Amino acid sequence: MDKIQAKWSGCYPNLCHGKWTLIINDEDVSDLIPEEKQDSDMNTIGEYQHWHFEDWKEIFESYEDGLDKDTWIKTNKEWLDRITDNKETQEKIFYAIQKEDFRPGSCGGCI
Repeated sequence: MDKIQAKWSGCYPNLCHGKWTLIINDEDVSDLIPEEKQDSDMNTIGEYQHWHFEDWKEIFESYEDGLDKDTWIKTNKEWLDRITDNKETQEKIFYAIQKEDFRPGSCGGCI
C-alpha cells in the first residue's frame, strides 16, 4: 500500500506563493513534477472561492473549477508515469493533491 503525501507550502496571507512537495512511501518525488506546475495550482476539481469588492465590502463567492480524476490523470500522464505507471497510485496522487489544491485569490490574503 502506497503512502502518498502532497503539500502546498503557500498559506494565508500568501496562499498563491508556494511550492508543491510530493512524497511517496517516504521518498520525495517533487522534482518529477514539471517545473511549470511546481508553483501553481494543479487544476483538480473542487469548490473554490474568489473575492471582489462591492460597495467597499469584500465579497467572497464559491465556484467549481478543475479537472475530474480521470481527465486530470490523462492530462498529466507524462509526468505521473515518471513517478509510477500504477493507476491506483496515480489516483491516490490526484486525491492527495486535490486536498491541498487552491486557486489564486481564493484566500483573500491579497485584499
